[in-house]
Amino acid sequence: MIEYKSYPDNNLVEISVSGKITEADFDRVISQMKADIDKHGKLRLLEIFHSFEGIDPIALWKDAKFGLAHLNDFTHVAVVAEPTWMQTFASAVDNLLSAKVKPFESSQVEQARTWLLSTPESNRDSKFEYKSNDNSNIVELVIEGKIIESDFDRVLTQMKADIQKYGKIRILEDIRSFEGADLMVFWKDLKASPLASNVTHAAIVADAKWMRTIAEAVGSIIPMEIKAFERSQIEAAREWLKQT
Repeated sequence: MIEYKSYPDNNLVEISVSGKITEADFDRVISQMKADIDKHGKLRLLEIFHSFEGIDPIALWKDAKFGLAHLNDFTHVAVVAEPTWMQTFASAVDNLLSAKVKPFESSQVEQARTWLLSTPESNRDSKFEYKSNDNSNIVELVIEGKIIESDFDRVLTQMKADIQKYGKIRILEDIRSFEGADLMVFWKDLKASPLASNVTHAAIVADAKWMRTIAEAVGSIIPMEIKAFERSQIEAAREWLKQT
């Protein structure tokens, strides 16, 4: 079952899960949540898992549809759960969505509420820039904050022009921060994946260790040569692209 709680004086909502989630449970909670989205615009969500014994297939389908439709309607999500896999999943999702997601242990419900109520909204301007040089096939991407669809379309057009000009390019990705992407960006990025065959080398510059780890793992299974650097090593990354 699912219990839903909202507060009259803020945009915090809470979902408490125990046992199996039925379609009727899901429909009731989603109706309440949609009303709060209409009221506040964006929500901060606390998910408390006392136990979890699965979800009806139709409820799972409706959950996926609701999540895709309201992907940008949550700014912060706190996941309170005892199973390690749930906490690990929450941490992984934080790297993919625009909402800030943070896991907590089952004994940390009050800490989770405090985090949701006290964490300020992000005021970082999003940035997705493309830099090229008329005398070189080395291009640079600067990623900061959330990637929106219009920025992705602009960068993709610029990249296609350089691929047409040089045939093959080398890329430096300067990932200053990453707060997710519009849903359509993921779809368009997937459709544009054949362009990767025109990239011979990629230097991934990021302070987040998980980004460097993924980059090096991907580099071991695709023809492109990929090397990861910390942001303090950005000049070394540029030099590596020039010399390789």
